[in-house]
Amino acid sequence: MTTIGRIAGVGRAAVANWRRRHPNFPAPAGGTATHPEFDRPAAVAWLLAHDKITVPSGVPSATLVLRADGTGRELRCRLDDPWLQLATDAADDDRISGWMSDQDADVLAALTAEGEGAAVRRLAAPGTVPLTVLGGARVIDRSRRGAGALRVTVSWPGALRGPLAPGQVGGPARHGVPHTAPGPECRCARQTCGGIVPTPYCPEHGATVEPVMAWHPGGGIRCAALPGH
Repeated sequence: MTTIGRIAGVGRAAVANWRRRHPNFPAPAGGTATHPEFDRPAAVAWLLAHDKITVPSGVPSATLVLRADGTGRELRCRLDDPWLQLATDAADDDRISGWMSDQDADVLAALTAEGEGAAVRRLAAPGTVPLTVLGGARVIDRSRRGAGALRVTVSWPGALRGPLAPGQVGGPARHGVPHTAPGPECRCARQTCGGIVPTPYCPEHGATVEPVMAWHPGGGIRCAALPGH
Protein backbone atom coordinates (compact mmCIF):
# COMPACT_ATOMS: atom_id res chain seq x y z
CA MET A 1 0.00 0.00 0.00
CA THR A 2 2.98 2.26 0.49
CA THR A 3 3.76 2.04 -3.23
CA ILE A 4 0.18 3.00 -4.17
CA GLY A 5 0.33 5.90 -1.74
CA ARG A 6 3.60 7.05 -3.30
CA ILE A 7 2.02 6.99 -6.79
CA ALA A 8 -1.02 8.97 -5.59
CA GLY A 9 0.92 11.26 -3.28
CA VAL A 10 -0.94 10.21 -0.12
CA GLY A 11 -0.15 8.29 3.03
CA ARG A 12 -0.68 4.60 3.78
CA ALA A 13 -3.77 5.40 5.88
CA ALA A 14 -5.51 7.03 2.91
CA VAL A 15 -4.86 3.97 0.75
CA ALA A 16 -6.21 1.68 3.50
CA ASN A 17 -9.33 3.86 3.65
CA TRP A 18 -9.86 3.58 -0.14
CA ARG A 19 -9.49 -0.18 0.14
CA ARG A 20 -12.20 -0.38 2.83
CA ARG A 21 -14.62 1.99 1.13
CA HIS A 22 -14.37 0.79 -2.49
CA PRO A 23 -15.32 -2.81 -3.23
CA ASN A 24 -13.66 -2.61 -6.65
CA PHE A 25 -10.25 -1.68 -5.22
CA PRO A 26 -7.64 -4.01 -6.78
CA ALA A 27 -7.17 -7.29 -4.95
CA PRO A 28 -3.68 -8.03 -3.60
CA ALA A 29 -1.41 -9.86 -6.03
CA GLY A 30 0.88 -11.17 -3.29
CA GLY A 31 2.44 -10.34 0.06
CA THR A 32 0.71 -10.95 3.37
CA ALA A 33 -2.49 -9.79 5.06
CA THR A 34 -0.46 -7.21 6.97
CA HIS A 35 1.71 -6.12 4.07
CA PRO A 36 -0.20 -6.83 0.83
CA GLU A 37 1.44 -6.30 -2.55
CA PHE A 38 -0.57 -4.97 -5.49
CA ASP A 39 -0.14 -5.23 -9.25
CA ARG A 40 1.18 -1.80 -10.30
CA PRO A 41 -0.74 -1.47 -13.63
CA ALA A 42 -3.97 -2.54 -11.88
CA ALA A 43 -3.39 0.03 -9.15
CA VAL A 44 -2.64 2.82 -11.63
CA ALA A 45 -5.77 1.96 -13.66
CA TRP A 46 -7.91 2.13 -10.50
CA LEU A 47 -6.37 5.45 -9.41
CA LEU A 48 -7.01 6.92 -12.86
CA ALA A 49 -10.60 5.65 -12.98
CA HIS A 50 -11.36 7.18 -9.55
CA ASP A 51 -9.64 10.53 -10.24
CA LYS A 52 -6.96 9.94 -7.61
CA ILE A 53 -4.24 10.78 -10.16
CA THR A 54 -4.36 12.51 -13.53
CA VAL A 55 -1.42 10.81 -15.24
CA PRO A 56 0.31 7.51 -14.54
CA SER A 57 3.48 8.00 -12.49
CA GLY A 58 6.45 6.14 -13.91
CA VAL A 59 4.25 3.98 -16.17
CA PRO A 60 4.74 4.30 -19.96
CA SER A 61 1.68 4.98 -22.08
CA ALA A 62 0.57 5.00 -25.70
CA THR A 63 -1.87 7.42 -27.30
CA LEU A 64 -4.41 6.35 -29.92
CA VAL A 65 -6.54 8.69 -32.04
CA LEU A 66 -9.14 6.69 -33.96
CA ARG A 67 -11.81 7.66 -36.48
CA ALA A 68 -14.81 5.67 -37.69
CA ASP A 69 -15.04 6.03 -41.46
CA GLY A 70 -18.80 5.58 -41.57
CA THR A 71 -19.83 8.20 -39.01
CA GLY A 72 -16.69 10.29 -38.67
CA ARG A 73 -16.72 9.84 -34.88
CA GLU A 74 -13.32 10.20 -33.25
CA LEU A 75 -11.82 8.98 -30.00
CA ARG A 76 -8.56 9.92 -28.32
CA CYS A 77 -7.55 7.44 -25.64
CA ARG A 78 -4.52 6.31 -23.67
CA LEU A 79 -3.24 2.80 -23.11
CA ASP A 80 -1.08 2.47 -20.00
CA ASP A 81 1.82 0.01 -19.83
CA PRO A 82 1.38 -0.74 -23.56
CA TRP A 83 2.63 -3.78 -25.46
CA LEU A 84 2.95 -3.22 -29.23
CA GLN A 85 3.54 -6.01 -31.73
CA LEU A 86 4.14 -4.93 -35.34
CA ALA A 87 3.81 -7.51 -38.09
CA THR A 88 6.74 -8.18 -40.39
CA ASP A 89 4.54 -9.69 -43.10
CA ALA A 90 1.82 -7.80 -44.95
CA ALA A 91 -0.56 -10.74 -44.46
CA ASP A 92 -0.38 -10.53 -40.65
CA ASP A 93 -1.98 -8.21 -38.11
CA ASP A 94 -0.45 -5.65 -35.78
CA ARG A 95 -1.74 -5.43 -32.23
CA ILE A 96 -1.40 -3.23 -29.19
CA SER A 97 -2.66 -3.88 -25.67
CA GLY A 98 -2.74 -1.77 -22.54
CA TRP A 99 -4.70 -0.77 -19.46
CA MET A 100 -7.54 1.73 -19.82
CA SER A 101 -10.70 2.92 -18.08
CA ASP A 102 -14.01 1.12 -18.56
CA GLN A 103 -15.54 4.23 -20.13
CA ASP A 104 -12.83 4.59 -22.79
CA ALA A 105 -12.90 0.84 -23.42
CA ASP A 106 -16.66 0.91 -24.07
CA VAL A 107 -16.40 3.85 -26.48
CA LEU A 108 -13.43 2.22 -28.22
CA ALA A 109 -15.30 -1.07 -28.67
CA ALA A 110 -18.36 0.70 -30.13
CA LEU A 111 -16.31 2.85 -32.49
CA THR A 112 -14.20 0.00 -33.86
CA ALA A 113 -17.30 -2.19 -34.34
CA GLU A 114 -18.68 0.20 -36.97
CA GLY A 115 -18.34 -0.90 -40.59
CA GLU A 116 -15.01 -2.47 -41.46
CA GLY A 117 -13.26 -1.11 -38.39
CA ALA A 118 -11.77 2.26 -37.50
CA ALA A 119 -8.81 4.12 -38.92
CA VAL A 120 -6.00 5.00 -36.53
CA ARG A 121 -5.28 8.65 -37.23
CA ARG A 122 -2.30 8.61 -34.91
CA LEU A 123 -0.52 6.04 -32.75
CA ALA A 124 2.25 7.27 -30.48
CA ALA A 125 3.87 4.48 -28.48
CA PRO A 126 7.26 3.91 -26.81
CA GLY A 127 9.86 2.37 -29.08
CA THR A 128 8.42 3.36 -32.46
CA VAL A 129 7.93 6.40 -34.67
CA PRO A 130 4.38 7.85 -34.82
CA LEU A 131 2.24 5.55 -36.95
CA THR A 132 -1.08 5.68 -38.77
CA VAL A 133 -3.43 2.93 -39.96
CA LEU A 134 -5.74 3.38 -42.94
CA GLY A 135 -8.53 1.21 -41.45
CA GLY A 136 -9.55 -2.12 -40.01
CA ALA A 137 -8.79 -1.46 -36.32
CA ARG A 138 -10.91 -3.58 -33.96
CA VAL A 139 -10.96 -4.56 -30.29
CA ILE A 140 -10.12 -8.26 -30.11
CA ASP A 141 -9.77 -8.78 -26.36
CA ARG A 142 -10.86 -7.28 -23.02
CA SER A 143 -9.70 -8.84 -19.78
CA ARG A 144 -9.63 -7.89 -16.11
CA ARG A 145 -7.01 -8.51 -13.49
CA GLY A 146 -8.24 -8.13 -9.95
CA ALA A 147 -11.18 -5.81 -9.41
CA GLY A 148 -10.53 -2.60 -11.29
CA ALA A 149 -8.07 -2.92 -14.13
CA LEU A 150 -9.20 -3.52 -17.70
CA ARG A 151 -6.66 -4.53 -20.33
CA VAL A 152 -7.73 -4.01 -23.93
CA THR A 153 -6.14 -5.35 -27.11
CA VAL A 154 -6.65 -3.62 -30.48
CA SER A 155 -5.67 -5.23 -33.78
CA TRP A 156 -5.50 -4.06 -37.41
CA PRO A 157 -4.08 -5.36 -40.72
CA GLY A 158 -0.34 -4.79 -40.81
CA ALA A 159 -0.58 -4.00 -44.53
CA LEU A 160 -2.54 -0.83 -43.74
CA ARG A 161 0.01 0.60 -41.28
CA GLY A 162 2.51 3.25 -42.21
CA PRO A 163 4.53 6.15 -40.79
CA LEU A 164 2.59 9.27 -39.87
CA ALA A 165 3.03 12.32 -42.05
CA PRO A 166 5.00 14.99 -40.14
CA GLY A 167 3.09 18.08 -39.08
CA GLN A 168 -0.35 16.54 -39.54
CA VAL A 169 -3.03 15.42 -37.09
CA GLY A 170 -3.16 12.06 -38.83
CA GLY A 171 -2.76 10.24 -42.12
CA PRO A 172 0.10 8.51 -43.93
CA ALA A 173 3.11 10.30 -45.33
CA ARG A 174 2.53 10.86 -49.07
CA HIS A 175 5.60 9.62 -50.82
CA GLY A 176 6.70 7.93 -54.01
CA VAL A 177 9.35 5.67 -55.47
CA PRO A 178 11.53 7.32 -58.13
CA HIS A 179 11.82 5.51 -61.44
CA THR A 180 15.59 6.00 -61.13
CA ALA A 181 17.64 6.10 -57.95
CA PRO A 182 17.94 9.58 -56.42
CA GLY A 183 21.18 11.28 -57.37
CA PRO A 184 23.62 13.22 -55.18
CA GLU A 185 21.62 16.43 -55.63
CA CYS A 186 18.41 14.96 -54.17
CA ARG A 187 17.26 16.79 -51.03
CA CYS A 188 14.10 14.75 -50.39
CA ALA A 189 13.41 12.86 -47.14
CA ARG A 190 13.89 9.09 -47.53
CA GLN A 191 11.39 6.39 -46.48
CA THR A 192 12.30 2.89 -45.31
CA CYS A 193 10.59 1.37 -48.36
CA GLY A 194 12.99 3.20 -50.68
CA GLY A 195 10.53 5.97 -51.44
CA ILE A 196 11.04 9.69 -50.95
CA VAL A 197 8.95 12.57 -49.70
CA PRO A 198 9.47 15.23 -52.40
CA THR A 199 10.40 18.71 -51.34
CA PRO A 200 9.95 21.85 -53.47
CA TYR A 201 13.62 22.83 -53.26
CA CYS A 202 14.94 19.46 -54.48
CA PRO A 203 16.68 20.05 -57.85
CA GLU A 204 15.76 16.53 -58.99
CA HIS A 205 12.15 16.19 -57.88
CA GLY A 206 10.82 19.54 -56.75
CA ALA A 207 9.15 20.65 -60.00
CA THR A 208 8.81 17.35 -61.87
CA VAL A 209 7.33 14.96 -59.35
CA GLU A 210 4.65 13.18 -61.37
CA PRO A 211 6.77 12.04 -64.37
CA VAL A 212 9.64 10.69 -62.29
CA MET A 213 8.00 8.65 -59.54
CA ALA A 214 5.10 6.34 -58.74
CA TRP A 215 3.10 7.24 -55.64
CA HIS A 216 2.74 4.82 -52.76
CA PRO A 217 -0.56 4.97 -50.86
CA GLY A 218 0.94 4.14 -47.47
CA GLY A 219 4.19 3.17 -45.80
CA GLY A 220 6.09 0.41 -44.06
CA ILE A 221 5.14 -3.12 -45.06
CA ARG A 222 2.20 -1.74 -47.06
CA CYS A 223 4.71 -0.38 -49.56
CA ALA A 224 6.69 -3.62 -49.55
CA ALA A 225 3.54 -5.56 -50.46
CA LEU A 226 2.69 -3.50 -53.56
CA PRO A 227 3.21 -5.24 -56.92
CA GLY A 228 6.55 -4.44 -58.45
CA HIS A 229 8.20 -3.22 -55.22
